[in-house]
Amino acid sequence: MVNNMYYGVSYYPEHKTKEELTHDMNLLKESGINTVRMGEFAWCRFEPIEGEYYFEWLDEVVEELGKCGIKTIVCTPTACPPAWLVEKHPDLLYMDNRGIRRPFGGRRHYCYNHKAYREYSRRIAEEIGKHYGQNPYVAGFQLDNEPAQEGTGRCTCPVCREKFRNWLMVKYKTIEAFNQRSGGIFWSQEYNSFQQINPPVNTIEVGAMQSINAFYENPTIRLEFERFSSDSQIEYQDIQTEILRAYTALPITTNGTGLATNSIDYYKSTKALSNYAFDYYPGLRNQAVDSFPYAFARGVKEGAPFWVLEFMSGGGHRLSGSGRLQPNPGALKQAVMQSFAHGADMMLHFQFRSFPIGAEQLNYAIVDLDGVPRRRYFEMKDTAQELKQLEKLGAAEFRNQAAICFDYDTHWALRIKPVNDPVYHYLNYCTAFYQRLSEAGVNADVISLEQNFNKYKLLILPSAFLLDKKYRKKLKDYVKHGGILIATFLTSVKNEDNVGYTETLPAGLTDLFGVSVEEVEPVFDRNKTSVRLTTKAGYKDSADSMWSELLAATEDKTALFMASYLEDYKTGAGVFSKNAYGEGFAYYLGTELDKETMRDFLTEVCTEHGLFKNPITAKGAGEGLEVVHRTYEGKDLYYIFNFSGKELKIDCPGCYRDCVSKEKITDSCVIERSGYRVLLTE
Repeated sequence: MVNNMYYGVSYYPEHKTKEELTHDMNLLKESGINTVRMGEFAWCRFEPIEGEYYFEWLDEVVEELGKCGIKTIVCTPTACPPAWLVEKHPDLLYMDNRGIRRPFGGRRHYCYNHKAYREYSRRIAEEIGKHYGQNPYVAGFQLDNEPAQEGTGRCTCPVCREKFRNWLMVKYKTIEAFNQRSGGIFWSQEYNSFQQINPPVNTIEVGAMQSINAFYENPTIRLEFERFSSDSQIEYQDIQTEILRAYTALPITTNGTGLATNSIDYYKSTKALSNYAFDYYPGLRNQAVDSFPYAFARGVKEGAPFWVLEFMSGGGHRLSGSGRLQPNPGALKQAVMQSFAHGADMMLHFQFRSFPIGAEQLNYAIVDLDGVPRRRYFEMKDTAQELKQLEKLGAAEFRNQAAICFDYDTHWALRIKPVNDPVYHYLNYCTAFYQRLSEAGVNADVISLEQNFNKYKLLILPSAFLLDKKYRKKLKDYVKHGGILIATFLTSVKNEDNVGYTETLPAGLTDLFGVSVEEVEPVFDRNKTSVRLTTKAGYKDSADSMWSELLAATEDKTALFMASYLEDYKTGAGVFSKNAYGEGFAYYLGTELDKETMRDFLTEVCTEHGLFKNPITAKGAGEGLEVVHRTYEGKDLYYIFNFSGKELKIDCPGCYRDCVSKEKITDSCVIERSGYRVLLTE
C-alpha cells in the first residue's frame, strides 16, 4: 500500500457558466480535498468537429486547482460518442439481444468491437495522452466510464456476430470439436461450420428484456458468449491503455460497477491496468456498509492499491427515477474511513454539485443545485482533514489468514442456469460467508481460483459450480500441505465447457472430502427439513435452506459427519462433513443453515485451526460492528466501525492509542452512532 490518500469529487466544468465555475472553484479549494475527476462525458467539447481538439476549457480548471494542491484524474470520454461520429458511422451503434440498435441520445451507445469506433477512441485517447500525460497537476487517467453499464456489455451487431464466430474458431479449432464439447447433439444443434453459430437470444445482462419467452439455448454457447463479451470489452479498453502508456507513467485504470454487475472478468481486465477501480453507492442511513467489495478490490490485482472513483455523497433523486436517502450525520465520513481502512488510496464522491440538466438532473451530490455549502460539504471537509492526519497508516499491511474464492465462470454459469432463483444467488452467498467470518472476528480476503492459496490457513469455496479439472488438483495440494478448505453444495458440478460432469459429485473431489453426494434438491418453504449440527460446545438444531445435498461416506469411511438430517426420509443422512486429507482438513457443507448456526460453525472451525481473531467486541452490537485488522510498524492496528444505529461500548483488551483523538485507551472505549475508532497497540 502506498503512503498517501487521494480524496475528492467528480466535477463537470463543461456544464458551468463562468460565474458558477468561479463559485465552485472557491468551494473546492476551501474544502481541503486533493483530487477531482473530470472529462468522462465531454467528447463533444474535446473534439467538437472531427480532428479538431480543444483542451483550453479543461486546462484552466486543471491548472487553477493544481496550483492549490488539487490534482486531476483525467478521463477519456469514449462512453459518449458525439453526434457527428454517430452520423458518420451509424453502424457503430450498439445492438442488444433483441436486435434493437441503441440510438444516439443516451450514453454507451456504441459497439466496442467496431473497427472505426476503436480507431476514433484510440485517437482521442492519444490526444489526451499527449496533452496531459506529463502535466504536473494530473494524478492519473480513467478510461471510458463504467464499461458495460446499463445493458451495453453484450453487443450482437453483425460485427460482433462475426467476431464471436472467429473467437470460437480460434478456441475450438474445428466445428467437430465444438459440437462434441458443447453437446450439440441435444435438440439437433450440431453445426456444419462456425458461420452457423449466432450469439444467444437470451441474456443475463442486467435490466435486459428477453425477446422470446421459454427459449432454452445451449449452455455452452451462452457461457462462451459471456466470456467473449468480457474479452471484447477488455480488448477495447486495452487499446486506450496502450496508447496512453506511450505518453505517461501515471496510473491508468477504469471504473467498474460492482463485482459482477456487468459480467466483465475483472481479474483479467485489470492485468494491463495500473490498479483496479470501481464505483460504489452503498446506503448510508441506518445500515452497515458491506465491505465485501473492498476485500475483492484488494485481491483482484494483487500488490496494487485500489481506487473508488465514484462514491455515495448524499440523498435525493436518482437516474432511474427512484431516490437515495440522505446519510446519517457522520456516516459519510465513516464510510470514507471504512474504505481507507480496507486499502483504498483514492476515494472520490459523485459528485460535487447536483446537475440541473440532462438525464441525471437533480442527482445526489455534496453540494445542492443552489451551490450553498451545507452538512455534506462540511462533513467532507472534516473527512479531508482526518485523512491527512491518518495518511501514513495507508502503509499498514493486511495479514488475513482466510480467503474466499469468487469465480466469474461460476457466476455466469449460475446466472445462465439459476439454482433456486431468487433464494440463491452466488454473489450473495459469497458475501454471506465474508460477513459471517467478520462477525466471528476473522477478516478475509477475496481471491480468484488462479491466485496463491498457500498464503492462507483457511480457504472457503462457495458453490464452485463450474470447476476446471486443473483446480481440483490445486485444491487437493492445498489441503494435503496443511490447508483448511470449506466447500459447499454445488461444488464441481460442471466442467469448463458448462457441461455437467458424469462423475459422482463433487466430481473428482470425493477423495478430498471423503463423501459423495447421493441426492440433491432445492429447498423451498414446503420442504424445509430439520438439521442437527454437532460442535464441541454441544449441538444446535436448525433447518436447511437454499439447496440440499444428502452426503454419504466414501468406502474408506474417513469423513466425520458434523451435521445430519433429523426428519422425513432424510433422517440420519449426513449434510456437513469433515475429512482429514494429508496434513490438512476438508469440510463439505451440503446445505445452508440459519445465520447464527453458520456463524457458530465458522467460529469453531477458525478456533480449532488457530486462525487469528480480532479481540475487539461489543455487547448488543449484533451485525452493527466491523473491525478491520492491519499491522503498522510491527503493531496491531484496528479500525472499528459502529453501524449499530446507537452508541456502543467497545471491549478492547489491552492498551491502545487512538490515532485520531490521541487519547490512551485501556480495555474499553465508547463509539458514537455512525462513528469509528482507529486504535494502534501501545
